[in-house]
Amino acid sequence: MMSSFQEIEAAMKSRVCKMDCELLCKTRGWSYGVCNTDNEFSNETVYRAYQTGVDVGIINTEKYPFLTFQSDERNIFRGLFREYTSLNASEPINYEEWLIMNNFGILPDTQESLFERKIAKRSTADNKRRFVNTVRKGDILITGRGVGGLIGHAAIMTTDYWVLEMPGGRGWQNGIKDNNRQISKHAWFDVHSSDWTTVYRNRDASVAHAAALWADHNYYNPSGGAKKTIHVTYKITTDIKSKNPSYCSKLVIQAYYFGTGKRKVISNLSVSGRVIVPTNIPIYFMHPYTLVNKGKY
Repeated sequence: MMSSFQEIEAAMKSRVCKMDCELLCKTRGWSYGVCNTDNEFSNETVYRAYQTGVDVGIINTEKYPFLTFQSDERNIFRGLFREYTSLNASEPINYEEWLIMNNFGILPDTQESLFERKIAKRSTADNKRRFVNTVRKGDILITGRGVGGLIGHAAIMTTDYWVLEMPGGRGWQNGIKDNNRQISKHAWFDVHSSDWTTVYRNRDASVAHAAALWADHNYYNPSGGAKKTIHVTYKITTDIKSKNPSYCSKLVIQAYYFGTGKRKVISNLSVSGRVIVPTNIPIYFMHPYTLVNKGKY
């Protein structure tokens, strides 16, 4: 029998998250869903949302205490939720549903928040050195900064040196033309030096290399050249298979879905009906191609 968290994870993987998660929570007797009213951010609503995260196994109270969540909720999550609902007015979603969809900004394997305060025992220079010496072709980078109503940001290493990403930015609501770019791993770290970057690596190096090649050829230059010849608009939609427009986590999942041949690396995207959230990237990967957490920097 699956655990409660495994059931929620299965619902999220099916990408009919709203219906499946709501039904699951109701059958378990958990509180789920608070109507979008003027009180959607009341103290009661916030506490109930946190408790739901605890009940379904997403939140570890020792790693993510309520006071920390309360601060993140007020300073980060509310604004992102408003962005998401303004963008998806035709598909209403309440605050708890949105938090579950985004896994509360928590990485599923470590149960650590993307917004954990960065207090490192090693210096920034040493942290950067470790990061640039760790990352490899095909690695997935996930950090806390978000845009367009999504918690977090993701990118893929197309070589041992270059990072391919769609950073988004101002004007994302209407689409940002020519948003895809490659930056060096050193530049990535500098941009995100105040945030934790978690590095994920596929267990199969050949799969990682194939995904990196696909990403480079479909989101930068078809021949693998240094000059960008593909220009992709940043826009968050529920169309999982199109390459233009696109966004950060969609790019990453597409690379491992379309770029790895007949190998079943990624769970079926044909049932997807929602956006791909950065924090949930690890749960898309199927055995024996699951991701290994190589640390945070």
